[in-house]
Amino acid sequence: MINIRAVCSNLPPFVIVNDVNGSLVLEGFIPEIVKAVAKKMNLNITYIREPHDDYGAWENNAWTGMVGMLQRHEVDFVLNPDLPRAGVLEFAYFTNPITVEAYTILSGKKIQEAGFFLYFSVLNNSLGTKVGVIIYTTVDILLLFIPVCVPTSPLHIKSEFKVKTTLTSATSSCVGSSEKYILRKNKKRLSLFLPVLVTMWAVGISLVMNAFQSLLVTKLTLRKSQPYIDTMEDLLKTDKTIGIAPVEINFEEALENSSIPLYEAVLEKVKRNFLPQDVVFSDDTMKKVQKGKYCIFHGHLILKNKLSEYFKEFSSCNLHLSDHYFYPFSLTIAMHRTIPRSLYDDFNYGVTRLVDADITGKTFKADLEGSKLCTGYSDTSLRPLGKRPRLKNCGTQHRL
Repeated sequence: MINIRAVCSNLPPFVIVNDVNGSLVLEGFIPEIVKAVAKKMNLNITYIREPHDDYGAWENNAWTGMVGMLQRHEVDFVLNPDLPRAGVLEFAYFTNPITVEAYTILSGKKIQEAGFFLYFSVLNNSLGTKVGVIIYTTVDILLLFIPVCVPTSPLHIKSEFKVKTTLTSATSSCVGSSEKYILRKNKKRLSLFLPVLVTMWAVGISLVMNAFQSLLVTKLTLRKSQPYIDTMEDLLKTDKTIGIAPVEINFEEALENSSIPLYEAVLEKVKRNFLPQDVVFSDDTMKKVQKGKYCIFHGHLILKNKLSEYFKEFSSCNLHLSDHYFYPFSLTIAMHRTIPRSLYDDFNYGVTRLVDADITGKTFKADLEGSKLCTGYSDTSLRPLGKRPRLKNCGTQHRL
């Protein structure tokens, strides 16, 4: 059995470190992969936790964090996958990529409550045409036939009939004074226009019922939302939202010296607000993110994991995860060059085989579904009842 040492940090979802009665208990898919490879290769791994859960950066002509421990050969490899860096190649090998990560932005969303007219979007597109035809027909009937129905007696010719005459009084006048428009000669005097009015009333009621039925089905809680920050350009346009990032991820390495003006301008605004990871993802900070005070820069895989956990705890949230990814990079495991090349090759081969088995994909799929619940919780959309979904069962289709 070969004894080797590994340094680790509590940086979910890759590696989760719990201190139980003075001993480290590791969870996450990276420890699962490494433990499986170690069992196959007959390796005895001793895990050492980095005190500050820091990947490491080049400071004062020396590496800090986990990378610094690897450089000083205090450990044989770094358990947490990290971005391959040129300076680390001087004393370390890198395995094949575990996964590909990219930075993105997590922010809150401005909620716009639905107005009165917004609710009518649930109806079919033909509704406007139908309502227009009804209104046009009604106006034509009133303009064409009300003058005929107006009593000619001097006692009734008064100016009060001009604008104040309602549809009810006009219909009554037609029924009471125009025998040539009577449908049948009996004591019941029906106006020729009453069937038209009844038809219009029936059509109007059906449209109103359809509208309310649609609203009940799609809920009356329709809300539209807009993220406070969706792109780096949005952050540069406002001073109301502050960009923050965990100090442990060395976010400045992705943006500085990039020769991209946008990246460098964003870094100038964000570098004053690097905070410990526990502070960045604290409940208080997340509430401020939802209100638009902060936005968080981090890898999209880690943010999806945090959103999934947040939704499980609070069951509701009003957050937006941007689809505008930037600075994609591979995550690999670094091993010290003093390890025999044959041992490194076997370890790398074992890790690659397990990654090919899509262990990482299965892990991130669950986080993706959880994050969708969190980012889409506050949004509802309306659709007409005319669109009928279909269920497929045993090769047949059944309409609902």
